[in-house]
Amino acid sequence: MKQLDSYLVKLRSWLLRAVELMGLVLVVLVLVYLLLGEASGDYVVSVVTNVSLLISAVTPQAIIGLALIAAVVAYLRR
Repeated sequence: MKQLDSYLVKLRSWLLRAVELMGLVLVVLVLVYLLLGEASGDYVVSVVTNVSLLISAVTPQAIIGLALIAAVVAYLRR
């Protein structure tokens, strides 16, 4: 059982690092777009378009719902 726990802890650590890395890549692509505009390339423009579509699709009610869920999870972890 301890081996499974240590494996899951390692897996969680690797997954969190991968998510952080992908977030950093996304931020760098958005910054490149802000610096170069439409001349930054098709891939960068498509990433920025997808991010803007995602942001426009998320309603304020969804954000409030996610915040409430995060608050409940944080409260229950204590």
